[in-house]
Amino acid sequence: MSKLQDLSATRQALRELARIVKTTRQTLLAIVSRQDQLNRYGRLSPSQKPSLSNTLEHIEEVREGFIISHRTDMATKMSELRDMVNHVLLDWNWLAEFDLDVSPSDELVLLDQQLLFFNHALVALGLVPRLPPRAVTFPQRRPTYADVSAPAAPGELLQRIEEIERIIYQAEVMPAKKFEPAPLRRTYAFFEASGWLVDQHLRPLL
Repeated sequence: MSKLQDLSATRQALRELARIVKTTRQTLLAIVSRQDQLNRYGRLSPSQKPSLSNTLEHIEEVREGFIISHRTDMATKMSELRDMVNHVLLDWNWLAEFDLDVSPSDELVLLDQQLLFFNHALVALGLVPRLPPRAVTFPQRRPTYADVSAPAAPGELLQRIEEIERIIYQAEVMPAKKFEPAPLRRTYAFFEASGWLVDQHLRPLL
């Protein structure tokens, strides 16, 4: 693939990222503050679900990027590494809560945009507690996410990625009133920070 083709593929991936973070934040905002956009059963309307399906695919690629890019050093405890690998590869029990089946696939997944999406997510997670007040739209008393700490270790980073993935699953299958406030707020903050990065730093590349 030529450099021009590489650039074109990167721009396409960034456009998709920009679209996903924007529509996902809007959907999460509907959950936390616009109950009139939920149907009478308290679930998302069918018109909102496709954007979340795309979001789930995006977060899966973020997770893959984490796995690909993760490197250990002498300070990493082997027990933590073993636990993390076991969790990534084996622990899908939490999906049973939503009656979701995870079937193995014979399809070979090629390395594509996972690292791009992971690194964007990594920066966004670090930005969350530093997001400018004018960029914070979550309905709360003070416009800040200063209390939402950035992940400081690989295990914490994976835990946050999986929390985001879990909230997006819940948004498709659970009544809005059953969401845990703190994980929902952290997930909303992540997509808000992601959108801010797109608007402030990635627009020239789109």
